[in-house]
Amino acid sequence: MAKKAVSWVLVGVFAYGWWWLGHGWAYLNTAGNEWSRVFVLLTLISLVVLLRAPRPAASGMFGRLTGTLRGFVPTLPWLVLAMVVLRAIAWLHSGLDDPMDHFVHAIVAALIAGITTALWFGAVENASD
Repeated sequence: MAKKAVSWVLVGVFAYGWWWLGHGWAYLNTAGNEWSRVFVLLTLISLVVLLRAPRPAASGMFGRLTGTLRGFVPTLPWLVLAMVVLRAIAWLHSGLDDPMDHFVHAIVAALIAGITTALWFGAVENASD
């Protein structure tokens, strides 16, 4: 029972972190530089990856949480690559004022969305025992 309660508290903490970083953090969300919709897309992609991954074996208080994170980390470079390609296509299609700034924002958004999604997803997995 304590493991379930702690896990659901962590879901709330990680979900708030996901929300604030993706929708409240000024670095990703300023006038003319709005990444919240892309952040949601990255979250959906991360969820597909997490749902298709094998479920980690539970061991200890945070076994499934850490197992989910360990299983997701190898996907992060591929998520970043997808975002760089997305930004390159956008740059070729419509042009960007400062392409390097947009590429850096894309990489940061991919990493933050992937990691925070894996955190709250892993906490839910940990609570499912």
